[in-house]
Amino acid sequence: MPTVTYLKRDSVQTIEQGVTALYIKLTVGSTGAVSSTSGYGLTSITRTGAGNYTILLDRKYKKLLACSATFIQSTPQGLGLAVKTDSIASAGSVAIATNVTATATDPTSGTIILFKITVADTGLTGGVS
Repeated sequence: MPTVTYLKRDSVQTIEQGVTALYIKLTVGSTGAVSSTSGYGLTSITRTGAGNYTILLDRKYKKLLACSATFIQSTPQGLGLAVKTDSIASAGSVAIATNVTATATDPTSGTIILFKITVADTGLTGGVS
């Protein structure tokens, strides 16, 4: 009989309390337009200009902890991501820009952007203030 070894999985530990990670998918259409979106906690994603988008969540959070993106493209453009405005606490939104060498750039049609937005839901911390 084979031996089965079980690995212990540790949960992520943070100093922040009430940490939530939101996973959002954006599919880009022609000229950078929003073709489709999906993800829990998402109300909408709106293109506001070349390479500029506003992500509106379904509610406000205490604060933004991180925002990252993975770009899925058949021909890579070398896109980067910048958070332009953090309005998580006041409006439940984040304004972002996709860019190439610090110039706002529309992703090519068919690009899929997978966002991970990490937020804190409470003002409590386990550290010393």
